[in-house]
Amino acid sequence: ARSFKNLPRQRQPSTWHYNTYCYNIGVVSKNVRIMMVPFQTTLHRSRASKKVFYSWSLFLFSLLFLSILSANNALKNDEVSMGTTILAVRYKGGVVVGADTRTSVSGYVSNRYAAKLTFVLDKNIDEFVTYAPSDDSPLSASVDASTCVICRSGSAADTQHLASVIRTELVSRQLLYRIRGTVTHVASLLRNLLANEPSLSASLICAGYDSELGRGVIYTITPGGTVFEEKAWAAGGSGSTYILGHLDSCHPKDVLGVDSNTDRILNSEEDALDFVSKALSLAMDRDGSSGGFIRMYVINKDGKRFVSKFVDRGNERKNSNDNIASELSLRHFAPAVSRKSPSTKAIN
Repeated sequence: ARSFKNLPRQRQPSTWHYNTYCYNIGVVSKNVRIMMVPFQTTLHRSRASKKVFYSWSLFLFSLLFLSILSANNALKNDEVSMGTTILAVRYKGGVVVGADTRTSVSGYVSNRYAAKLTFVLDKNIDEFVTYAPSDDSPLSASVDASTCVICRSGSAADTQHLASVIRTELVSRQLLYRIRGTVTHVASLLRNLLANEPSLSASLICAGYDSELGRGVIYTITPGGTVFEEKAWAAGGSGSTYILGHLDSCHPKDVLGVDSNTDRILNSEEDALDFVSKALSLAMDRDGSSGGFIRMYVINKDGKRFVSKFVDRGNERKNSNDNIASELSLRHFAPAVSRKSPSTKAIN
């Protein structure tokens, strides 16, 4: 038998591999080697087809995995998205806040009676949370408690988490340090939380009656943590873009004093309620993510008072359409022709 070193090298790797296998097991016959060539070629082709099949299978599996991953990410982003309309308006005695009650997941209405106004400071409750004042306590009975509400828009889960954290922090301060929170404290805490956690999706309005300032206060907090104090009103949510022009043009203004020309607010509580309900009704009529009924709160030095309003948009559209149809009737443009036919003259 010939030695393995003297074997001729083949050009095809697969043929050389099987020739080596044949010689190793003692098959040295040239005839057998020639008979193995068709089998080797067939096996080589099957191997190539298997490689192509495996590569395509891996490619399709990767596409399927990426599609499933993107779908899960899309569901996570829109799972708790809360399209809404929130509004806060100042008047001489305090603040009126309002919001709709619809919570949506993309185009699906998940809740028609959601509460988007969360109170983190309540005068009637915080008076019982704080310890009884003593001689060595900095808290005296003459200090009134503030009332503050957070108007939530954005992610429902994120905004609920923020409101819960703020409420826990304020109650802890009252119990440990005998310090009552104010609207300014709430706005500062919200700014710190949103600035430290940029992944939170929340656009908030912090409004209420500040006992230290002795007036109503409205703050807007952007998702990045920027805080602005609004002098007259503040709006947020997906439906607010439809009513910004209405708010600017229809806001009745009253100048308070000589030195506060920039501080223009409403006169009475009734004017503020009418203004908020009208604006929210217009937003609910145009915005698909806003709906349900209108939930409003009046916040002043005495605490809070709940006011609700149900908007029947169907009857309003029907009445408005009838009025428009009567105004645009052709009778006003072309009066009816008299039944008596006018006399005609023959023309030669």
